[in-house]
Amino acid sequence: MKRFLNTLGVVLGVLFTLSMTVYAFANASSAGKMVGVVATAKSASIEVMDQPGAKGTITVAGVHVPGPSWIAVHLDDNGMPGKRIGLQAIPAGDSSNVVVKIDDVALTDKLIVAVHADRGIIGAFEFDKTKFDSSPDKPYFVGGMELAMEVKVATPPFGVNASDGEASITVADQPGARGSITVAKAVAPTGAWIVVHLDDNGKPGARVGFAQIAAGTNTNVIVKLDPAIALTDKLLVAVHADRGVIGTLEFDMMDKYNSPDQPFFVNGAEVATAVRVK
Repeated sequence: MKRFLNTLGVVLGVLFTLSMTVYAFANASSAGKMVGVVATAKSASIEVMDQPGAKGTITVAGVHVPGPSWIAVHLDDNGMPGKRIGLQAIPAGDSSNVVVKIDDVALTDKLIVAVHADRGIIGAFEFDKTKFDSSPDKPYFVGGMELAMEVKVATPPFGVNASDGEASITVADQPGARGSITVAKAVAPTGAWIVVHLDDNGKPGARVGFAQIAAGTNTNVIVKLDPAIALTDKLLVAVHADRGVIGTLEFDMMDKYNSPDQPFFVNGAEVATAVRVK
């Protein structure tokens, strides 16, 4: 019996040593120091979309954490977290569309958004990268990698440049218009689209209609409007290039920088106009 207990003790000791080795390996940096709070992909995750032109805040689409935690936003320092410019506490479980205020500083082209455990004084962010080992609120690590995402905030080029006379649009006011509007003249250097949006305080709102046009001058183009959408007093009408799948309008206001069919610009001004329908 004693021999059995001794053998069992050795086995348990080996298993304990192995488990500690695995834990240390999962937490270890190249220098052999503890680098974070180990979590599984099921217990901790984050999803953030690129946000070109972000200023004042960024929004984290979704985050899942096993306990009280923090979202920390950093400037990019050659692919590593630089100066921290934003911080937001989050509860255990799922959080969506979390708005994180960021400092009024010059932003790098991309930011790094990391998730830290709140393991010290709840509600007080206790993390100092110069005192990593003694900081309670270390970042989560999943699969040996820090739980963090890069977020592009630089504003990429937008629009399709055209020369004077190559792209233009002329539309008269059409009070009482319901099912369609008529574009008197639309000019484009290539195959293109006339796109009609609701007016959202002077900016394009929901799209209510579109029509394909040929390269060159197009006259009296009828653009059908969505009857299910209530029209604003005026509509915004623009000419977009057809640069993706020809004959398929590929423009999403929520992802306009990555949309192929962007509007034409002439001398820095969008080829667009407003038409009153009420």
